[in-house]
Amino acid sequence: MFSRIRTIPPFFLQIVRSLPLRSWLVIFGAGLFLWFWIFGHNGLVDLEHLIRLQRNYTQQKQSLAEEKEQLEQDLKNMENPRYLKHLIHQELGYVESDEVVIQFQEKK
Repeated sequence: MFSRIRTIPPFFLQIVRSLPLRSWLVIFGAGLFLWFWIFGHNGLVDLEHLIRLQRNYTQQKQSLAEEKEQLEQDLKNMENPRYLKHLIHQELGYVESDEVVIQFQEKK
C-alpha cells in the first residue's frame, strides 16, 4: 500500500556534512542566479519569446510590403484605358454591342 521510503545513501550524507555553510550559500546563490537568469523577468525564456515575435513581425512586414507594391502597381495600371477596359470585362462581365460571349460549362 505505502511505498517504502528510501534512505539517503551514506556518501551523499558525507558530502553534505563535509561542505561548510559558505559553500552551501555559494551553491544556493549560484542556483538562484541561474533560476532568475533563465526564468526571471527578461530572462532567456522571455528572450526566446521576443525573438519569435520579431520573426513573425518581420514576415508580416515583408508580406505587407509585397501587397503594397502590388496595390501601387494596380493603381498605376488604373491610368491605362486598355487595362480599365479589361477590368470592366473581367470583373463586371460587361460586353460591348459588337462582341459575342461564349460560355463553356465546367465538367463535373
